[in-house]
Amino acid sequence: MAIKNAKTFAQVQTELQNLPLGEHKLIDIVKIIKQCETFKDKTLDSFKPAIIDESESTVNLDEVYVDLTYQRKLKLKKLLQHLQRSGGFSLEEAGHIDIAVRSNKKKFVWDGFRRSIMALLCGMIRLEHSCYTHTAPTIELQRIKEAELFTVRNAKSERMGADEIFFARYAAGEEYAKDMKHVLDRANINICGLKPGGRNMGGFAFVEKELGYQEREHGSLVDKNILDDDFVWASEQLQDNFEEGQLSSYLVCALANTRQVLKNDNESDIKDELFSENFKEWASKEGNKQKTLIEKPIKNRVIETITFRILREIVKLNGRAQTLSGLSKEDLELLEDLED
Repeated sequence: MAIKNAKTFAQVQTELQNLPLGEHKLIDIVKIIKQCETFKDKTLDSFKPAIIDESESTVNLDEVYVDLTYQRKLKLKKLLQHLQRSGGFSLEEAGHIDIAVRSNKKKFVWDGFRRSIMALLCGMIRLEHSCYTHTAPTIELQRIKEAELFTVRNAKSERMGADEIFFARYAAGEEYAKDMKHVLDRANINICGLKPGGRNMGGFAFVEKELGYQEREHGSLVDKNILDDDFVWASEQLQDNFEEGQLSSYLVCALANTRQVLKNDNESDIKDELFSENFKEWASKEGNKQKTLIEKPIKNRVIETITFRILREIVKLNGRAQTLSGLSKEDLELLEDLED
């Protein structure tokens, strides 16, 4: 039966997204979902359960936990669409779930979190499962092991975004992911709930690559186009001058790139203080937004385009903006056409 104290879909989705990192019982998450006004009794009744083969190894879902330290947060709309399309729980599509038993006897679903939730919404209490019993001596090492298993199983899937893969890599203790997390903390940027209270930022894959912290073999070399300190400084400028809304990954990186360009330029003497003052003055003018600087860039020359606009509109290096930005004369002609 649906819970009577109904909440809107948006309220429930927000509550799911804001669940703190750590351990949660599956049945508690289902209670939150059932508060959604979408879940009328008629809707729940339409979600048909599957018949479980009792000869198979099954787990009682009422006893199962999920660890949001490494698991992706639920996307309620996709979950609902899947149930509606299938008319309930499809055992053929779902297969079994994977459970890890920790030394404190708690059972954690490390693969099959969404399938478990869908099963519970369909009134099922058991699912077929495979079970792994931890041998590591501490709960923290056991959590890391689960994160490693989850990453190997899911991180190569196209369904996972770069931010979700990073989240799993960080939970597994991967070196480059930990370095990336340190930079994000300094920049007060929240990715997948790892920095509560920090600003959200889109385009994570782009930033990860520009900073050189993407997933790779240990010791392999990659280009680091943006320095950590410049990225942190750029994020501070944007957050100081645009107090609301999501940060643009392109603009953070371009602002950081501009700072680096100015530091390396022997002909100009633009210090951080003057750069900050100019940016603050520009941002305070009516109509100037993040979008103003990033819209209509040259394809495959996004950072160079935005750097040029910052140098031209904010730093006021009109005569040298093109050269310093890295744009060619042909690029500039194309940009003029795009901006018309």
